Amino acid sequence: MGKHVGFVNPETFHPLTEKDDALIDSLLSTPVAVLKAGIPRFVSCRENYAESFGWQWKHWADNLSESRGAKIRHRQVVLDRTHFLDYDLTGKTILECGMGGGDDTEVLLSLPFREIHSFDLSTAVERAARHLQDERLVLSQASIYAIPYPDQSFDFVFCHRVLQHTPDPEKSLRAICKKVKPNGILFIHSYKRSPEYMAEWRYKYRWLTTRVPKVLVYGYVRLLGWPMHHLVGWLNRLGHRPRRFAYCYIPFYRIERSGYCSDLDKGEAIELGRMVTFDALTPKFDYPMATQDMTRILESEGFVIEHLEDSLPSPVYATARRVR
Repeated sequence: MGKHVGFVNPETFHPLTEKDDALIDSLLSTPVAVLKAGIPRFVSCRENYAESFGWQWKHWADNLSESRGAKIRHRQVVLDRTHFLDYDLTGKTILECGMGGGDDTEVLLSLPFREIHSFDLSTAVERAARHLQDERLVLSQASIYAIPYPDQSFDFVFCHRVLQHTPDPEKSLRAICKKVKPNGILFIHSYKRSPEYMAEWRYKYRWLTTRVPKVLVYGYVRLLGWPMHHLVGWLNRLGHRPRRFAYCYIPFYRIERSGYCSDLDKGEAIELGRMVTFDALTPKFDYPMATQDMTRILESEGFVIEHLEDSLPSPVYATARRVR
């Protein structure tokens, strides 16, 4: 663990020491985490509400990874959203909260951070460990409600596409805010609670798709991905009302080959649509956050927002600086 920012017991904040494949509270001499496959595990399978993502990233291992051949410009998505290139990153530390399978982590590793500490609640961290080899990277399996690092210990904190999938997004955001140093930078992203966003088809079908075995949803996107892609495209071309019907009722994301996805061929676009549709239908929790709630929490936690994206139908995300 020879890094500048070390693990602590998230309950006592005592530093941890390694002994017999476990991390021990150095003052209480009690085990806090087990080491499995070289990764500290601060959570057990019983408390894991995010395992749909572990399942997902094992079936779509490379779709967002440019280093492994993905044609989506994922790095540019992350950089455009975070505005990180506006800041001096050299020699800085960053905490990634909710790394999933490590596709965003791959982008962070391309930047001149001194240390990248990334955790996720799910076993997707194992997929990340297989693909990401960098001495600056520290992985762990942990809860966003019990982050095993001291408060105010990171120059940058990053949480992308995670907040809405936690049981209590406000509690999660406040927990993340605590890890940012004074004058440090936080990037936070959430699905947006608004009448337009909540009218999308996912919120009509999740009552069912979150209750059936994940393999059935996987079978749906695998079997019907191709015809659903073309159905949504046909409805979109017919005008506003059919397009609106597709947005509200047809459960499949049609990925258009434009913008960040302009280099995809048709088959790659459909496969990405399968993954994104599965991602929408299977997480246990999906609680979007209203823009005014995000800004209220950030301000109450001592942050000033430097960049905010709040356009329709985009999610809401912000880059903010801690000023107190």
